[in-house]
Amino acid sequence: MAIIGKVGRKRVKYRFLDFLIHLVLIIGSITMVYPFMLMLSSSVKSGVDSHKMDVIPAYIYNEKALYQKYIESRYNEESSRLMDNYPGSWISFREVELPEGHFPKIAEDFEEFIAQAEGEYGVYHYYLAEHYGRGVYPLAQREYRKQIRQETDGDLLEFNRRYNTGARFWEEIMVEEKDILRRNFASSGEGYLGRFRQFKDESPLWMRYYINPEGSFVNTELIPVYSDKLHQLNADWGTDYRSWNDIRLPRSYPGDDSPMAEYWLHYVQDVVNIHHLKLEDSAFVGFRAMLSEKYDNIRMLNQAWNTSFESFAELYLPAEFSGAVVEDIGLFLQAYARPNEIGIMNMAEDFRDFLRVKYTDPSALSEAWGRSYSSFEMVAYPAAELDYHYFKLRQKEIKREFLKRNYLMALDQMLSDARSLRNTGIYIVLSILFAITINPLAAYALSRFKPNFAYQIIMLFMLTMAFPGMVMGIPNFLMLKKLNLLNTFWALVLPAAADGYFIFLLKGFFDSLPREIYESAKLDGAGEFRMFWQFTLYLSKPILAVIALNAFNAAYRNFLFAFLVCQDQSMWTLMVHIYELMQRASSSVGYAALVIAAIPTLLVFIFFQNIIIKGIVIPMEK
Repeated sequence: MAIIGKVGRKRVKYRFLDFLIHLVLIIGSITMVYPFMLMLSSSVKSGVDSHKMDVIPAYIYNEKALYQKYIESRYNEESSRLMDNYPGSWISFREVELPEGHFPKIAEDFEEFIAQAEGEYGVYHYYLAEHYGRGVYPLAQREYRKQIRQETDGDLLEFNRRYNTGARFWEEIMVEEKDILRRNFASSGEGYLGRFRQFKDESPLWMRYYINPEGSFVNTELIPVYSDKLHQLNADWGTDYRSWNDIRLPRSYPGDDSPMAEYWLHYVQDVVNIHHLKLEDSAFVGFRAMLSEKYDNIRMLNQAWNTSFESFAELYLPAEFSGAVVEDIGLFLQAYARPNEIGIMNMAEDFRDFLRVKYTDPSALSEAWGRSYSSFEMVAYPAAELDYHYFKLRQKEIKREFLKRNYLMALDQMLSDARSLRNTGIYIVLSILFAITINPLAAYALSRFKPNFAYQIIMLFMLTMAFPGMVMGIPNFLMLKKLNLLNTFWALVLPAAADGYFIFLLKGFFDSLPREIYESAKLDGAGEFRMFWQFTLYLSKPILAVIALNAFNAAYRNFLFAFLVCQDQSMWTLMVHIYELMQRASSSVGYAALVIAAIPTLLVFIFFQNIIIKGIVIPMEK
């Protein structure tokens, strides 16, 4: 229906007025749609881009923005891991830049190097990418839980029994591996950690990122001392390094006259994980002597180490060791070992050795890689090339992952706790039932019998609308507490069972019904209940539908009062459950949950918009 009629639109000033009215309406609609679009955009973001207030997330059309999100997820939101692989480059994922080019041959050679190593670089050398994050379920974590659920047929008790754990929810099944190059990190081949190690071993190469030992050494030992001032290090050492990534970590002690000696020795003796070290053959004499001094006999050592040596003379390091073995090696390194008796496993140097054997000459390597190398020593650990290569291979899948993962977590949380869905469904049904029975009864009595004090009663009902719901919640809570009704459906339903506005609306509608119907029915012997049920309610379907929709909307979106009167987790409604989720999940997952929760009300609006319009028109007519 046009705002201004055809005759009025013929005049210029009315056409201009019509234009202004529609312009105001359009601006008003934008002010309503824009915040929703921002929330929709925020629901598919993460920490690296959550600060950007854009309607369309930049990573959808910008490769750099997508790469920053990819690196953030790949390094499990741990900037310290990023700094290990990119020493001296970035301290935040928001600073990440695109590499200069894509070099598939470098990634191909590295994969060949890993394949030839035959498991030498195991769980102590790489992290599982996209496995954990702050308040989100990344790809690898979802895949791991999926495998666990399939193995246990979805039975959490079976999982706890099999792995001797005490998980209360499936979301607690997670392993956060941090600082695998550091001394205090320990893995295990048994139990739950063993199952996770199996998952890591079976993961494809694109799902792993190997840590650069040279970058870790630089970040741990050198950058803190020189405050990221490479020129100062060059001045003190007499070197000409162009970047921190040019510094190489020797496999063995560089010698007392080397400026790197004290840093290398501290890193090996106190910092790096025991599994990245090796004792030279000359060290075992002193090592066995230390153990024979510490343990009274070989039986005590076997008991501590879980081994079966016949004597200290035949002792060697087991292939798999932890616990007491690690402690004893650490003690030997710090107090007994000479520097030249210790070696370090340098994956970056091993990769250079692999390239020396494969290409024999730096010129052949330069031709194959499309770069210029005058020596193999110039080859840095290829973290950037590997990251960008796997990004290019999976760019479309990565984008889809970021678009859906927050919603997958929100849905998983909503569906995993079926009680909140059940409670919400029961609450909505009871609210609608009470709204279309109690309110019509009260309105029918006022309309049909017209008591002298009807006006005063209506005014009393309408006065309840003058107080905000939060104010009314206080006496309602106290009353429900005295009646011992907290944490029940009665606590949710009873305070809103009778609504002053609904009664006022219904009374006005009932007053408009023809009196002749009631007179005829009464002559035919119909009682009041039959007239109410068979005639009044039948003729009042439009207004009852409006009241039912309002009751649905009020019950579905009710959070504060539901949280106040039903604090027991078994009585949480969906909105309370979403609030609880937002306390431990990322803000983007919270936005995703709100978007999902808005879908039922959106569907109601789409399919029942005629009834909603009647809800606007009917009160105006009355």
